[in-house]
Amino acid sequence: MRTKGSFLRQWALSMYFWAAELLYHPFAWMYDFVAWLVSFGYWSRWRIDALYYLGEGNILEVGFGTGELLIEMTSRGLDVTGVELSPQMHRVVSRKLQRLRLSARRVRGQAGAMPFPSACFDNIIATFPSNYIMQEQTLQEVHRVLTVNGRLVIVGMGVAFKHALPRRLMGWVFPGGYEDWLALFSTQAACFCLKARVMVHETQAYALPVVILEQDHDQ
Repeated sequence: MRTKGSFLRQWALSMYFWAAELLYHPFAWMYDFVAWLVSFGYWSRWRIDALYYLGEGNILEVGFGTGELLIEMTSRGLDVTGVELSPQMHRVVSRKLQRLRLSARRVRGQAGAMPFPSACFDNIIATFPSNYIMQEQTLQEVHRVLTVNGRLVIVGMGVAFKHALPRRLMGWVFPGGYEDWLALFSTQAACFCLKARVMVHETQAYALPVVILEQDHDQ
C-alpha cells in the first residue's frame, strides 16, 4: 500500500521531470534564469562542484543544456565532447560560443542511443538531468561507452541547504528528502553492472550529493 509520503515523493519527482522537459525544449531560452532562481543563485556553483569528482581522461557531457559547464570545461582546456538532443539548446549554445569566440565538440543525440563507439569515454558527466537519466536505455548506454575504469558523475538529484529558508523551500521539491530517489537510482544502475556511490560535497551553504557510477568488475 502506498503511503502519503511515497505518493508525494513520486508526484514531486514527476513534476520535476516534467518541468525539466519544458525547460529543455520550448522554454530553453528561460533555462538559465529559472535555474538561477530556483537554486537561490547556486546553480553554476553546483555544476562546477561536479568537476572535482571526475577522473583522468576525456569527458562526455550528456544533456549539456545551455552549455555553461561545457563552455567552462572547454575554457579549462579539458578534452570534452557534449551530446544534447534539444535543438533549442544547441541554438542557445551556438550563440554563447560565438559571443565568446570559442568552439566546442558537440553532437545532437539522445542519452539512450549515443552516437559513439563502445568504451570511448573515461568520464561522463550529467548535471540536473531530466527523466532520461533513470531510463534503462541510458544506463545501458553509459555502461557501453565508458572505459573499463570509467565513471559517470551526476549532480542535481538533490541538495540540502544549511539555512532555514532555502531548506524549507527545497522541501517542496524533495518532500521527505532525496535519499529515496538516490536509493532507487542505485538499484536501477546495478542492473547494468554499474556500482553507485554517493559523495557529499560540503560547503558552508549546502551539502550537495554527487552520485558516481562506475563499472562493477565483480559482476
